[in-house]
Amino acid sequence: MKVSAKAFTLGTMCLAVVGSTFAQPESDSIFVDRVDVNVVNVEVFVTDEDGQRVTDLSPEEFEVFEDGRAVEISNFYAVSQKDRLLADLDRDRTLLRSESGHRSGPLELPQDQQLNLLVYVDHFNLHQSSQSRVLDVLDSFLEDRLAQGDNVMLVGFNRKINIVQSFTKDRGAIAEGIRRLRKAATYGQLDDAERFRAMRLMFPTPQTSFIGNSARLPGDDESSAYHALRSYVQKVRSDLRYSTGALENIARSLSGLPGRKAILYVSDGLPKRPGETLYQHFQNIYGSSLPAAAGQSIDPMVESLAENETHLINEIVRQANAHQVTFYTLQANGPGGRTLSAEFTDLSADGGGRTALDTMRALNLQEPLIDMAEATGGSSIVNTYNFGGALAQVAGDFDSFYSLGYRSHHGGDGKYHKIEVSLKRPGLRVRHRTGFVDKPEIERVSDRTLSSLILDLEKNPLGVSIDFGKPQKKNPGTFLVSVLIRIPFREITLLPNGEVEQGQLRIFLAVQDDEGGISKTHEFPYPLTVPRDQVAAARDREIGYSTTLKIRKGVPKIAVGVWDELSGTESFVHKSLLVGASNEADAGS
Repeated sequence: MKVSAKAFTLGTMCLAVVGSTFAQPESDSIFVDRVDVNVVNVEVFVTDEDGQRVTDLSPEEFEVFEDGRAVEISNFYAVSQKDRLLADLDRDRTLLRSESGHRSGPLELPQDQQLNLLVYVDHFNLHQSSQSRVLDVLDSFLEDRLAQGDNVMLVGFNRKINIVQSFTKDRGAIAEGIRRLRKAATYGQLDDAERFRAMRLMFPTPQTSFIGNSARLPGDDESSAYHALRSYVQKVRSDLRYSTGALENIARSLSGLPGRKAILYVSDGLPKRPGETLYQHFQNIYGSSLPAAAGQSIDPMVESLAENETHLINEIVRQANAHQVTFYTLQANGPGGRTLSAEFTDLSADGGGRTALDTMRALNLQEPLIDMAEATGGSSIVNTYNFGGALAQVAGDFDSFYSLGYRSHHGGDGKYHKIEVSLKRPGLRVRHRTGFVDKPEIERVSDRTLSSLILDLEKNPLGVSIDFGKPQKKNPGTFLVSVLIRIPFREITLLPNGEVEQGQLRIFLAVQDDEGGISKTHEFPYPLTVPRDQVAAARDREIGYSTTLKIRKGVPKIAVGVWDELSGTESFVHKSLLVGASNEADAGS
């Protein structure tokens, strides 16, 4: 089942207390002047000229600039692996002097400095050999991270998000999750087959030939080749949008977590320019232009440049930097990427042969991994099979870092703001995220609703509850489900406005089907007006918002966010329901 924006029918707002109807008198709308101050935390990693980490810097040695202007550092936190080791030694000495015989856990960091590490294994953009190779190393890497006290989460992707293990510090749960990731099917080899087939179809033949069920005639070579090229490119573009959309949703979903947030993204790479090598292959064979039926020519290399999907990667970076998520990326297929098999040497018409196409493809797949990591302050692991050594460098970031906080007064303007960090001590190198988008609060609440949906996070100071009506069959496999969102009246903030009191809520709703498909998050303003003489009587009642969803059968999960704009209070809840065989049976009885 898939749920899309079209699956939702906007419901009517119940601007009343459940069980008692209030009229809506004409009155001026309320206005609240709020200045949002966003505390921006920047993780900074410092090394000397030899690449050794520098851990003895003081706040006075840092300078932070936002959009070129110096800002005051309001929060400073520094930790190093040495600090952790010394803390362990102190506990060991205490243990020897005591009779308890119990050694406490690793060094406890403040909650806002606890690391939440999400490992995202992109099965859809991996080969089986790559997946097996990297998971062998990840198992021991994550064991060490758990020993350091980090929270770890495992996610798989194969055109849908699969939460293999939610955040935990349990070593057994993570080991079981790794075992499940090992068993997952990969799809990189299917792309190889489709790419190779397209290359064969593009190559000219001296006489009629048959490839599978496709026939080609002399003189049709250029148009047939172009058709094969475009078919492959459109398929890759569609796949890339699924892949980047899921990764963007995961980055957004981390907004609801306190502490430091990092994503370790594992794949064989993402095609920043879909079909780039096939455009080059076409030009090598047929030249720089293709006659078109309308009398104009098509330049394949110009088309190749137009296929650049950098904006999809930039949106992932935007979401990550808005929520202070750092990306670490690992290209699992090692040096040189995935090469064309030797049997395709005869299909390469240029002097460089298949080696040139391999190099072009490898760079195309690597660029998004490098871009995501560099722009968010992380690092990329490419062109190596020494995953253990590379991950040890990543662990160095997790264990030795500086956290610099400052107050940004843009009020959620939705704009990108550049961040620069410099050091007064000469000869040192710094690495950090390049900037952030100061999202409006309404976007942040929407993202935290997604956190509830994907990560099962709940926060409910408003006492929100969700009720479902009986699913009504609309057509085969599709049902209409009424949803009622209830909110205790006493939890809502009201302001007097003449003869009435007014509140302003916003309700957010998102749905995930049982196959991992995620809808867009929909937002509904919910103004509330109550006559002043009825407020006291309403205190022990509830208000409600109703809507109707059109859902395919399955076990969907609905997440609801409620934001009281006057108080700034937020609630996030989620609930699943069964839509399917039992409802169909009821409808037929």
